Amino acid sequence: MSRPDRLDLFHGEDRVASVHDSAPLEFEYTAEWLARAEPLPVAAIPLAPGRQSSAAVQAFLENLLPEGELRDYLAQQKKASTLFSLLYEVAGDTAGAFVILPAGERPEPPSYEATSWQALAGVLASKSASAIDIKGHHARISLAGAQDKASLALFEDGIPRLPRGTSPSTHILKPDIRRLAKVWHSAANEAATMRAAAMCGLPTADVFYEPNTQACVVKRFDRIERADGTLGRLLQYDLCQLAGTVSEKKYEVEGGPGAGRCAELIRQYSTQPAVDLKNFVAWIFFNLYSGNNDSHAKNLSLYRVPGTGMKLTPFYDLMCTRIYPALSPQFAFSIGGETMPGAISRAHAVALAETLGMRPAFVLGIAEELAGKMPGAIGDAVASISPDLSPGARTLARRLEQFVVSTTRQISSRLLQAS
Repeated sequence: MSRPDRLDLFHGEDRVASVHDSAPLEFEYTAEWLARAEPLPVAAIPLAPGRQSSAAVQAFLENLLPEGELRDYLAQQKKASTLFSLLYEVAGDTAGAFVILPAGERPEPPSYEATSWQALAGVLASKSASAIDIKGHHARISLAGAQDKASLALFEDGIPRLPRGTSPSTHILKPDIRRLAKVWHSAANEAATMRAAAMCGLPTADVFYEPNTQACVVKRFDRIERADGTLGRLLQYDLCQLAGTVSEKKYEVEGGPGAGRCAELIRQYSTQPAVDLKNFVAWIFFNLYSGNNDSHAKNLSLYRVPGTGMKLTPFYDLMCTRIYPALSPQFAFSIGGETMPGAISRAHAVALAETLGMRPAFVLGIAEELAGKMPGAIGDAVASISPDLSPGARTLARRLEQFVVSTTRQISSRLLQAS
């Protein structure tokens, strides 16, 4: 079957735009969408008639897809070597509000295929060991990011279901990373780190550790249950999409948004910038204390919640990477010109405050408050998941707790010492 030369972007039942197979891809709003009383732009793509092929177009579309080895795997599996082909093959139920379908097709009523945790574990135990192989019949599910993951639907009965076609999911299954030999029990790591963030008071996606699949299961915040029991999709864009940056340049060192640029985007798009900027600062220090060096701009998103406007989403993809010696020792953002966590001092934090346009006392106050919460939070988080962990994962969790307590003490002592 030949691939179409046009894809259509839907928001609910409304056709928002078309994506044309060209190099670079061309994006074109529909006349109907532009004629609405208050049409919403898609990410940073200007509301204008005619075809567009700007950096904002490429960033919005490219950031909907998985990255790195996962993208290479999908390209090989689907015989899809271009961005357009990959969007056609997998970008049905994407992060956020939009569904992408071949020209002429329209969204169908959602349907799901019941399964079990044991059955999902059996798939993960196969030689491919790939969560993206877990899918319902003819599913077209795109989950951005470099980590292996799969979409699931969990309703009141607690039975895991696989979404069919472009049906919306409620949760994301994130099993242990297997493509990196020296990264072990990452699911337990992520589940504990995420729970620690929530216990510190940071807005954080809900997670639980699922022992059969040995996976961290994350509740999606870009889905909302309607009054009739069906699932709705919320508008959501990561900061790379809003900055016009493709995922291969998501790190500041590669030209991606740094802390200052992220703050600018929050001020530009958020309807509660003061709240979101405070949470953003807390997120930076939480990542420093917890050893999460992979805290780049793509791991920050804004979404539109009915009745509240645009705001930062709950935080996600929090994991201690420094506990794995094979991963990068550098922090994703420059803090006052420094990227090595072990060298960041009070002077760097003061410089960060200036970069963010904030008072140093305010920024340092957040760092101090969080440092006081971290030891208890990581201890409680590890204790909450330990009963479900295997012996090996429990060992990792204990090391994680010790590492975070030690790292928090070391970093905060430098940040908070009198100059």
